[in-house]
Amino acid sequence: MFEELKRKYAHFVIRRKYLKKQNESLEFNKAVSNAKEFLVILPESEIDFANSFEIIRYLQIHKKELTLFLSESRHKELPNEKDFRFISFHPDQISKFFLPRKNLFSRFSDKKFDVVIDLNRHENTFFSAISCIASSGLKVGFRKNRSEEYYNLLFDSKQTEPLAAYSKFLEHLRMF
Repeated sequence: MFEELKRKYAHFVIRRKYLKKQNESLEFNKAVSNAKEFLVILPESEIDFANSFEIIRYLQIHKKELTLFLSESRHKELPNEKDFRFISFHPDQISKFFLPRKNLFSRFSDKKFDVVIDLNRHENTFFSAISCIASSGLKVGFRKNRSEEYYNLLFDSKQTEPLAAYSKFLEHLRMF
């Protein structure tokens, strides 16, 4: 129960402090295909992490500039580290309310992305906060608890198998 109260407080802080209102309307027609700079928030779950590379490969094939957001311990699990830019975090940079600490927040202040893609299939307050902090017009993610407030484009996955879920997510991205 106390964990849920901390989570509710964190979402309150995210809405008040980080969430920026979009005054201009977005046109989703070719929004992803015309974008150049992508921030991809890699999943926390080990199984999801391994299965999400299909989306990264797709973006690489289409010559998109990728910045990956992941834990410092996950760098060695990536196939070709030289092909990406990174913003990594250490578990100490997550507050007790599941929010990023100021030193991590400052790493996003000078960066602008065309699209932010959150590949976490399950609710994670920390990664939702990161997607709000990152300056971007289009934020894409899976439908999960409280996700409607943070993402412009949501994918509702009914797949329980991670590989199938990410394949469907990729099909969803290709339409835009």
